[in-house]
Amino acid sequence: MLVKKVKIGISAKQFEGDVSFDSEPMTMNILCEAVLTENGDEFSIEYDERIGDDGGVTHTKLVFGKNAPGKVSMVRHGEVNMACTFFAGGRCNCNYAMQGGISLDFCMVTKTLSNTVSMAGGTLAMAYNMEVRGVTLSRNEYKLTVIKR
Repeated sequence: MLVKKVKIGISAKQFEGDVSFDSEPMTMNILCEAVLTENGDEFSIEYDERIGDDGGVTHTKLVFGKNAPGKVSMVRHGEVNMACTFFAGGRCNCNYAMQGGISLDFCMVTKTLSNTVSMAGGTLAMAYNMEVRGVTLSRNEYKLTVIKR
């Protein structure tokens, strides 16, 4: 098993509603420490991010196979709890659980996904919609770049 501490940059955009809804995106840019692991046939990236102004932390783990970089599983614990799998053209039913007992069932619909992440660095980029009962709540763009150390 190879384990490497790295810096990652994350940029994310979230647009309200489907494409017919003209909205200004909510954007987020993060630069943080992460752990990149190669364990047999799979890679994982783990990092902590602050969600909100109250200082709450969510731990995120992304996992994908060396031979299947186009299928990425995400597990989040902490201020926000959820698990889902992204792959181009795929749908994944999820539950988004927040502090205070608030919970939302939804479906992640992955539009595009490209992944070049390895122990040498790389980028994971995806576009996906978040749906509830077939209604698009948001359109999302997510890009994670592993910065070499």
